[in-house]
Amino acid sequence: MKLYEVGPKPVVNHHGVSFDTTHPDRYPFLSPTIELLETLDFDAQKEDQHLHRPRSTPYRGRELEEKVREYCGDIDPLLEERERKTAELIEELKAKVEATDRLDPDEKRAWLGNINLMRDYYLQYVTNETVYGCLLRKLADRFLHSHIASITFPLRNNYGLVLDDLIQIMRDHKPPFDGEIKVEKRDDALVGRFIKYKAKA
Repeated sequence: MKLYEVGPKPVVNHHGVSFDTTHPDRYPFLSPTIELLETLDFDAQKEDQHLHRPRSTPYRGRELEEKVREYCGDIDPLLEERERKTAELIEELKAKVEATDRLDPDEKRAWLGNINLMRDYYLQYVTNETVYGCLLRKLADRFLHSHIASITFPLRNNYGLVLDDLIQIMRDHKPPFDGEIKVEKRDDALVGRFIKYKAKA
């Protein structure tokens, strides 16, 4: 497993490649998710917890990969799925090109060539997404079975985005939970506050 940043989801056509910034690469969210797993005390009776000292530099390279394996011991079968998911994605893209009647053969050939050129990029994009999903599910498992009801966090290092993604995972969890994120003023500074709610039956 190699983890590195590739950038947003690529959009390929016969003119070349552009990137969909509404579907960002999940790589920048891996380190803050691991920090949450490491920093929160899931065994404590305290309902309110605070992230006071975020890491000055994110986990990267081999250290990041080791941390992922520490928290996602079941990552290998998921990573095997990424090959299948990437192949399916590429086949779907190629099928759309073949199905269009608005392009001449040269334009179709150019488009298909651009898709093939982006295969490794797609594979890494799916890899990062797969690892992030695994870490979020582990965080949800630990979080939902703890006494933690709220987390105060600094408005940097992507914690807010990770916790916002966690809310979606919590809603699909068994049992389901919900939550929200607020911005509050404390000691003349703005902080984020994540609040966990038990979902209504």
